[in-house]
Amino acid sequence: MTDNEYRKMYDKDPHRAQTALFDEYLNYVYAIVYNKLRSCGSREDIEECVGDVFSAVFISYDRNGSFDGDLKGLIGTIASRTAIQMYRKLVRHSDTVYIENETTELADTENVEENAERSVLKNTLLRLVNSLGQPDSDIIIQKYYYNMNSNEIAEKHSMSPTSVRMRCSRALKKLKELLATEGYDMKEGNI
Repeated sequence: MTDNEYRKMYDKDPHRAQTALFDEYLNYVYAIVYNKLRSCGSREDIEECVGDVFSAVFISYDRNGSFDGDLKGLIGTIASRTAIQMYRKLVRHSDTVYIENETTELADTENVEENAERSVLKNTLLRLVNSLGQPDSDIIIQKYYYNMNSNEIAEKHSMSPTSVRMRCSRALKKLKELLATEGYDMKEGNI
């Protein structure tokens, strides 16, 4: 599927276009993610990463951009980067990040300005996440602060894992917009 084909299909029916893209590239994305995570991730981790890849593709794809070609390279790059991020998350010693501990750390005298900026960003991010409302704010916090997977979150909220991933995808898109209105440059990997 080329960019033009996807763009035309998306203009007619966005849901159908996303489903077609998913169906066409699922095996390709799964192979990339599996090769990166097979040494450290469970099947559930791999499936969640595949879902995250497609969420990132749907969120970051710029329909008005000048990209005109096969989407395989774009999707492969996003899959590889997302799998590497998941790999790093899985091999870390500590799986849980506590917001309270992060905000109370003492500043190094050499990095006072950097620590202050990081603290402001964390507070802004937390405020904006809370502004998303329930259950979106809980889903974002559980996924990114407590490193829970979609199945664990789904159990807590009586939802399906697919619904959790979709709500997470939409919440991240809204959060990106809110951060942009706050003046933060939202290039990939800056959050």
